[in-house]
Amino acid sequence: MQRALGQTVIVENLPGAGGAIGVQRMLNLPADAMTAVMVSQTEPILTPATLASVRYKPEQMRPVGLLGRTSYVLAGRPDLPAKSLAELLSLARQADKAGNPLRFGHIGQGSMIHLMGAQWARMCGVQLSHIPYRGVPPAVQDLAGSQIDLSFVPLGGLAFDLIKTGKLRAFGSTADQSPALLPKVAPLKNQAPELRTFVHTAWGALLVPRGVPDAAIKRLHAAFDAAMSDADVQDFLRSQGTDPQAPMSLEALDKFYQSEIQIHQALSRAVGVVPE
Repeated sequence: MQRALGQTVIVENLPGAGGAIGVQRMLNLPADAMTAVMVSQTEPILTPATLASVRYKPEQMRPVGLLGRTSYVLAGRPDLPAKSLAELLSLARQADKAGNPLRFGHIGQGSMIHLMGAQWARMCGVQLSHIPYRGVPPAVQDLAGSQIDLSFVPLGGLAFDLIKTGKLRAFGSTADQSPALLPKVAPLKNQAPELRTFVHTAWGALLVPRGVPDAAIKRLHAAFDAAMSDADVQDFLRSQGTDPQAPMSLEALDKFYQSEIQIHQALSRAVGVVPE
């Protein structure tokens, strides 16, 4: 984007509060397109739906570009006594019945991983013991170290390497087809009738405040599309398990975003998450 814009782009990592710190920082600044946030559906949509302390609404933002979609993999510790989804479901039900539910790691209340775990458990009729972590890497490391039993891990990076080397056990993909990086990992929806509607992917999008002038929006949108057309960018995204998104008009992006707001707010309600 720097080349297309002809100016320096500074990347600042602002984690914390389910991504709310970074989003609120942007919303507190002038709506002049000088500050944008790169997010998934968690930060703008799920965090305000599940954390009572967060005051912003997803409708205060609009997308100027979509990176692509990444699937998750339901992964277990390497020594888990289950080698298939059917065996995992049997194990989870036995553990629940014995009063010792499987330990499920996620990255915080209202995160996509938390909600997927809650929905998966509800659809399968089991209870899980939810254990929060401060980010994906420590959760994945504890999963590989058998400190927890299960988690949904984003495909790419450390998790991909651990699955390929047998240090994590993959039970299925959350997408509607097998991921290109792991073609032998079948979609969860195809493996159990109770999971036939269980389909989720994470997306990455560049958002700005709603008040940004149209001319500035169009300039950012053009720069984003120029960056996404770079073969090196697309190759990198694929190496991280992300399917690059083809260019979308601003109108199509906004329609997509509004639809995602409805879908994910409904998900948080369906699994019974109460804002804390």
